[in-house]
Amino acid sequence: MTDITSGQYQIVRSDGTGAVTYGMGAGFIQIDSTTPDSGSVNVQDQPVVGHDGLLFGVDTLPGMVVTQTGKAYTSPSQGSLALDAYSVLASAWNDPYTRLVNNSYQVLRAFYRGSSVIRRAYGRGRKITPTMGLVYTGQVPFVAQFQCADNNWYDDAATTVVIPIQARGFSSIIAPVKLPTTTIPRNLQNLVAVLNSGTLPTWPVFQITGPIQNPSVTYENYPLNIGYTGKVGPGQTLVIDTRPWVRSMVIGTASAAGGMFGSSALIGMQLPVGQTIVKYEGLDYLGVSTSTCSVVYRRAWQSIGGSS
Repeated sequence: MTDITSGQYQIVRSDGTGAVTYGMGAGFIQIDSTTPDSGSVNVQDQPVVGHDGLLFGVDTLPGMVVTQTGKAYTSPSQGSLALDAYSVLASAWNDPYTRLVNNSYQVLRAFYRGSSVIRRAYGRGRKITPTMGLVYTGQVPFVAQFQCADNNWYDDAATTVVIPIQARGFSSIIAPVKLPTTTIPRNLQNLVAVLNSGTLPTWPVFQITGPIQNPSVTYENYPLNIGYTGKVGPGQTLVIDTRPWVRSMVIGTASAAGGMFGSSALIGMQLPVGQTIVKYEGLDYLGVSTSTCSVVYRRAWQSIGGSS
């Protein structure tokens, strides 16, 4: 994934491959307008029986659609080169390695003119339509739509807060001592303040390294918690991904969702705006646990750009 500069955009697969950069100074693609549309609100209002008025229910939003208008062009004009430039963008927009795989997604990165930051949205390139009537002038106007997974723009760079757990001595031994000995796993925990200074709640990814048993993460302010019943061995990492377009719990490539426990589903573990006290705890079943929990998140915004 390469850097982009002011006025540029990039569409890239979720694993960072297949990136195509376009916009100011990037090849032969010019963007004239970028329009995010949050779509129509899905309401669950109910009429008041026998009286005037409404009882308001839960309002939800579909994922926003980002529409870009622009053109592929060359100067001096060469219609064949403009067609080539359009073809490169359109191929990335409708990337078969993404659209033919369940739950796969792309990232749209934007360095909007007038902004001082790069922001990103998650989703898939969908409709891209060229107008061919001006090819003889070296221009291929087009309209492209990117379907987002939600209505947020996110920081391009992730923030990571590491919560360490250090074993202090060995697990207790039950007396009298008989071979084989029986050890009692020691409960370990640590608390760290995590600051979400964006304007919206955001979705964290918890990366828990072993060795640890029955690890859990709790938001002390609320409280909400989620965890895994089982062992994360030495050299293993349990990844709890709460993002709506992923929502998974895996160790390596194997699902660990069957061991999930807690007071909240993944959808409930958004990091609120402001400071959250996050507690990481688990059982040290080896007596030498150096387990850590990394809280990885990107601040969320409703604007495509800003100052921070």
